[in-house]
Amino acid sequence: MKKSIGILSLLVITVAFIFVGFKMVDMPSTYNGAAEIIVNETQEKTGAINSVTSIVFDFRGYDTLGESFVLFTAVCGATAVLRKRRAKGVGNHEKE
Repeated sequence: MKKSIGILSLLVITVAFIFVGFKMVDMPSTYNGAAEIIVNETQEKTGAINSVTSIVFDFRGYDTLGESFVLFTAVCGATAVLRKRRAKGVGNHEKE
């Protein structure tokens, strides 16, 4: 039974990869005009000396906020799990 599920899963993944591969051929070429504008007009629009900082905090502010929220949530979750383990005595190796 496990072998047939494994074969079926492999078949589904293979078909999905083939489908995505054929669809990628039909994709239009990318537009790089936005990147050019951002790089060339960063200092004038934001007044920041550091271009990377201005792009991250001015042009991509909502993305950065979302990434920070995800990182904060991950740290809080890891802290909660590790505190519970420490309270139960897991990982506390006292010298005898």
